[in-house]
Amino acid sequence: MRTELECIPCALRQTIRSIRFSGSRRGEAVMRRALRVLLEADWSVPPMALGFDLFAAIREELGVDDPYKREKERLNALVAERAGELRRVIWGSSDPLDTAVRLSIAGNIMDYGSHGEFDVWEAARSALKAEPPIYEIEALREALSGAKRVLLFLDNAGEAVLDLLLAETIKRLYGPEIIAVAREQPMINDVTVEEARTLGFEGLGEVRGMPSGGLGEWLGFRDTLEKWLDEADAALSKGQGNYELLSGLRRGIFFLFTVKCPVVARSVGAPEGSPVLARI
Repeated sequence: MRTELECIPCALRQTIRSIRFSGSRRGEAVMRRALRVLLEADWSVPPMALGFDLFAAIREELGVDDPYKREKERLNALVAERAGELRRVIWGSSDPLDTAVRLSIAGNIMDYGSHGEFDVWEAARSALKAEPPIYEIEALREALSGAKRVLLFLDNAGEAVLDLLLAETIKRLYGPEIIAVAREQPMINDVTVEEARTLGFEGLGEVRGMPSGGLGEWLGFRDTLEKWLDEADAALSKGQGNYELLSGLRRGIFFLFTVKCPVVARSVGAPEGSPVLARI
């Protein structure tokens, strides 16, 4: 998908949130820099790809490598303290994979790229009883059955703890190596390679980095990403931003996210607010 007009004010709201989380007094300078980046950007690329250059400029102008660092630590701790309870919910259910998938999708609400406020526990309660408009759980079961290597593209902090529970569930049910892919550079509140390792993803297989320092880096990485997909038996992509980035790249990726804007709602064919598990 490509950047649309509605994506531009969303990018500016992301800029404002980054300024506020950093505590910087350089707000006007950062906003002016963001506006210049957006004016000069190629709007034919996916919104997430455009965001790589934008957030790199924000970091540089703020003089802060990771404006969301403390908030990400808080979000990871918030969910991690209930991880034991959530594991019991998953394994006490009649369908652990379905329950783990639903909780993982619910975690996608923890997104400062599109939201300023969220309640992950209310989202989790709703997800467990929701009837999603697109929910290809049986296709996912089939893809995981017999899989030896599963790629899992991570998204936001906090949410990543729920993704870890999903990865643990897949490992226990089907036995594959889980290859978690996180951001190499800080990008809003997305989880980084270092943070994914701290959460424990390496215990399930491997953690790899996907560049997010600029559009040029991303374009140069495409061949490597294609190779990773070729080597995997199944690929799961968490989050709306990764849907924007990867949905036109390769057929057969499973996208798990909550629809949070009209642009993506039109693209995927599901109403805003909907949980989605779609093989595209």
